[in-house]
Amino acid sequence: MEIIEQDDLVIAKVTRDDVEHDARAVAELSVDVVRLHDNEDPDPAVLDRLGFLTRPRWVNWLAPLGASEEEFTARVSGTERRNIRLGRRAVQEGGLRLSVRSGLTEEVFEEFLPVYDAQLAGMARGKDYARRFRTRLLDNGDEYMSVFVYDGRKAVVTSIWWIRPGASVLQMRFSAAAPSARASRVMRAAYAEAFRFAREHGLSYASLGNDPSLFGHVVQPGLFNFKSRLGFSAVPSAMLDPHLGGVTTDRFVSLRALSDPSLVVTVDPTATALPTWPDAAPSLDLVLLSRSPCDAAGTFRTEGFRSSRTMVIQR
Repeated sequence: MEIIEQDDLVIAKVTRDDVEHDARAVAELSVDVVRLHDNEDPDPAVLDRLGFLTRPRWVNWLAPLGASEEEFTARVSGTERRNIRLGRRAVQEGGLRLSVRSGLTEEVFEEFLPVYDAQLAGMARGKDYARRFRTRLLDNGDEYMSVFVYDGRKAVVTSIWWIRPGASVLQMRFSAAAPSARASRVMRAAYAEAFRFAREHGLSYASLGNDPSLFGHVVQPGLFNFKSRLGFSAVPSAMLDPHLGGVTTDRFVSLRALSDPSLVVTVDPTATALPTWPDAAPSLDLVLLSRSPCDAAGTFRTEGFRSSRTMVIQR
């Protein structure tokens, strides 16, 4: 058994033998999460009895674009359609300017960074993935496009998208917005322009990028709400990117370092193969973690999941 700390989360890494033969000790560990070592494969019935959840390491948010914006927005709620209209109105009435550019240059990337850095600074455990992937992005700049929104000469929304013709997907890689643009729903107007670009270039799907399958630690349930309410469904990231495959098997003991509620996107631990893209039926489930009983389906959009349930965490 090994105890590690990961962004304030205290994790006990245990073996199959620990789980199957010393279940009581595992259940009483004074940590936030009990995690099964990689490549361990205990009896799923034992995992379920002890409250372990098996989740893909990453999920990708995908939606069919439809032949038009009207077809796309017909699948979302009336509230979300109104939010998109309000975002467009905020652009028009605020004298803002939308800029859609093919290709990614160093100049565009440098213009993106100040908005991104400001947003990252407001996140308790934000990760600077943009700089980590900078060289790869710029070396393949012709595979990308961007949508920015300007207030005068100042960018208030910045987004970088990956054109993936082989999968017929336009995938958001990085996106950031000033607080005023988020409050006025301007980001939705920027996304709508990206979706228009995708349709005009013959792509069938949009992606809002990859996220960890735990919402409440590095990324928050608010991000889940934003993406799901915009009509996007979570799928295992490995469906499009095999290098993002693999699962994590966790038992959540405490919400000390997590939000209440937190959300876990889970997968059937007995599944032997990934669903096929793009015709996969829903393959993931949603588990809401909270100190008090509440209805996941009544709080979060659960369409696109096979099932949803709440797990009460006492600590």
